[in-house]
Amino acid sequence: MKVEGITWHAIVLEAEAFASTRRLLTETMGLSPMVEMEGWSLFGMPNGSIIDLYAPEAVAGMCPWGLNDGVVFGFRVDDIEAASQELAAAGCELLGGVNVIEQLNYSWRHFRGPDGHVYGINQQH
Repeated sequence: MKVEGITWHAIVLEAEAFASTRRLLTETMGLSPMVEMEGWSLFGMPNGSIIDLYAPEAVAGMCPWGLNDGVVFGFRVDDIEAASQELAAAGCELLGGVNVIEQLNYSWRHFRGPDGHVYGINQQH
């Protein structure tokens, strides 16, 4: 597996913190959400990094295994299918299947590491 960097970051925030952090990202940092749903905003950056803001209720529906204590990150890999197999062989628990966001040319998957924390892998196509 070739890891290219840590390019996905997510934080889970209660309503007030979610709104103020979203304002910080849009109004101060000049980022625009690439995808939005109730309780979830995905921001992409020019270098391919992504930050997701989640409300707790959105996490429950999208990631039933949870996102640690509200902070999670993911590794960019060159081949998400091969990386998934290597993680499983190393004893990691794969959580869900490989997901694709076609408009972003982006695939991702979560896994539980040997420390019990949830992480992600992702591939830019």
